[in-house]
Amino acid sequence: MKGLILSAGMGTRLDPLTRTCPKCMVHVAGRPMMEYQLDALRKAGVVECTIVVGYMADAVRDYFGASYRGLNLSYVENTVYAETNNLYSFWLARAELDDDTLLLEADLVFDTQLVSQLVSMDESNVAVVDRYQPSMDGTVILASSDFAESMVLKSDQGRWFDYRTALKTVNIYRLSKETLANVILPEMEAFLNDGRTGQYYEAVFASLIASGRMEMAVLNTGNKKWAEIDTLDDLKKAEKMFASAPAAIG
Repeated sequence: MKGLILSAGMGTRLDPLTRTCPKCMVHVAGRPMMEYQLDALRKAGVVECTIVVGYMADAVRDYFGASYRGLNLSYVENTVYAETNNLYSFWLARAELDDDTLLLEADLVFDTQLVSQLVSMDESNVAVVDRYQPSMDGTVILASSDFAESMVLKSDQGRWFDYRTALKTVNIYRLSKETLANVILPEMEAFLNDGRTGQYYEAVFASLIASGRMEMAVLNTGNKKWAEIDTLDDLKKAEKMFASAPAAIG
């Protein structure tokens, strides 16, 4: 199993911090965000990870290099990060997707056990989710019997959208090699051929789930901590949440 971290964006909502470093290098409780992700992957037994870089790409490559505590790292660069979205970044890494893959976004901090639990599941394709709270924002899943019935992007959540049973996507996924090769990448190619480089990859997932071409289980975070950091207010809350988190060792 491999890791894939999407880290090409500019992180403009974290200005001024991201004027001098990429978003994934912003510190939370004394550590760069990406260290939380890399530690979670290696503790789950993953030995290879590809990082898609873009904004201030050299800063990420220079800091982490070719390996991180036994986790082998490779890099793919999205040179048009300012004009594209994470669907395109995901697509650029397609040559590396020759195994079951754990997909993460670079603006997350979370308990490392979440990824270990995800790896241990029997289902081929899984989304990590949490019960929706009014303070949350972004893509949600409507599920039945621990499987997604639909994935709804923020742009499709109209004024009267019913959030009572909604599950917020944490932006951590497990994707099987077969699903990637036979379903996800062909659908991504169709999106990109249609000029949809500004889309989120969740639009592809939503299309595949809605059409019945991809089955996706859900894993609830339960009492495990996680935070998505888009703004300075998000950062402040995450600092408080993870203030007592010990630095990774080993």
